[in-house]
Amino acid sequence: MDRLNYLSTVALDQLDTVYQARAKLFQVGLRLTANTDFSAQMAGEFSDLARILSERTDGLRAAFALDDDRSGLLLYVTFRFDDWLDGQRSSAEGGTLLNAVRDADSWLLTRTYSMRPASSDAVDLDAIFRIFTTKTRRELFDDLNAKNRQLEVEIEERKAAEESAMQAQRDLIAKEKLAALGGLVAGIAHEINTPVGIGVTAASHLNEAIRDFTALYEGGGMRRSDLEEFLKSARESNGMVEENLLRASQLIRSFKEVAVDQTADDEREFILRDYAEQVVTSLSPKLRNRAVTISLDGIDPALHLQTAPGPISQILTNLIVNSLVHGFDAEQAGRITIAARNQSGALELSYSDNGKGISPANQAKIFEPFFTTKRSHGGSGLGMHLVYNIVTKKYSGTIRCESELGQGVTFLMHFPGLLGGKA
Repeated sequence: MDRLNYLSTVALDQLDTVYQARAKLFQVGLRLTANTDFSAQMAGEFSDLARILSERTDGLRAAFALDDDRSGLLLYVTFRFDDWLDGQRSSAEGGTLLNAVRDADSWLLTRTYSMRPASSDAVDLDAIFRIFTTKTRRELFDDLNAKNRQLEVEIEERKAAEESAMQAQRDLIAKEKLAALGGLVAGIAHEINTPVGIGVTAASHLNEAIRDFTALYEGGGMRRSDLEEFLKSARESNGMVEENLLRASQLIRSFKEVAVDQTADDEREFILRDYAEQVVTSLSPKLRNRAVTISLDGIDPALHLQTAPGPISQILTNLIVNSLVHGFDAEQAGRITIAARNQSGALELSYSDNGKGISPANQAKIFEPFFTTKRSHGGSGLGMHLVYNIVTKKYSGTIRCESELGQGVTFLMHFPGLLGGKA
C-alpha cells in the first residue's frame, strides 16, 4: 500500500500537542508490536527530539506515516520545520539533528521504525492509523474552547459593528432633526418680519398723525373734520398694529412650543388638534406661495394624547414636507388631509395628499434610510426613515403606505398607549 494514504500531520506549537502526539505514538507501537518497552522508547525519542527542535527551529510540526514491506511494518516519524533559529543549525547537538535535510520550502528530519506485528493475523492499518487521526477528549475539548473563543470574538466584532452602524444612524437622524429645526428657525424669522414690519409702519404712521393733530390743536386751527380724520387714521393704524402683532405672537408661540418639543422629551397631556394647528402654523414659511391647503378637520377635537409632543411634531412635519417636495410641483394645487381618532383605545392617525403618488417599486423602499428621489435637490433620504423609526420603535406602533401613481398617497399609523385620560 502507499504510505501516503496513512499520513497524519500535527503542529507541535504547544507542549500539550507534543504530549498528545507522544501518547498516540505509544498506542500505535503497542497495538502493532505488543512491546511496551519498544513503544515507550519510540515515544520517548519522539518527545526528546520535539523538545530539542522546538528550541532551535520555527514552525515545528510532525507527520506520521505507515507502510508495509516484506519484513514487516515501517513507521515514519518526520519532523518538518520552516527554518532554524539564528545560529542553531551550526550548534546542533548530536548526529541526529545534523541529518535534517532541506526540501523546497522547509527542513525535514525523519526517523524510521521497523516493526514486526505481534500476531500473524492481518494487520488492520486503517483501524491502527485512526489512533493518529482520531482526536482525544482533551483535543476535542481544546478545539471546542478555541471555537468558543473565536465565536465570542466574532460576536463582539459583530456587536461593535452593529453599534457603530446604529450610532452613525442616530447621528445622522440627530443631524436631520437639527437641520429641520434650523430651517424652522430661519423660516419663522423670515415670516415674523412681515407682521412686525407692518406693525412698525402702522405705529410710525400713527405717530405722525398724532404729531400733526397736536400741531393743529395747539395752533387753534383745528376743525371737526380734522378730529374725525385723526380718529379714523388712529383706528386704522391701531387695528393694523394689533392684527400684525397678534400674528407675530401666534408665530412666535407656535415656533417656541414646536421648537422646544423637538428638542425635549418631557411627556405632557395635550389636545392633538390644537397641537397639529401649531405645527402647521410653524410650517407657514414652507406653505407660503404654494397652492397647497392642509385640512385638520378629520382630527377629533376631543382627542387628548399623553406623550412627549416632539416626536408627533416630527412625524407631521416630515410628512408635510415630504408632500411639498415629492407630492406636488411648485405651482401645483393640492390638498393635504390629516385625520385622527380613538380606535379601540389606540390612536389611529391618517395622513394623505392628492399629489403625484408613489410607484410600487419606490413604495417598497420609502422607509429605507438614505432612499430619496430628490437627492439632486438636497434630499437626504432620512425624513421618512425618521417617521418610521418614531412610529415603530419609539411608540411600538405600525405604519403602512398606500399609493398609486397619479392618485396621491396615504399613510396609516396606529399607536398603542398614547391616549390621555380625556380622550
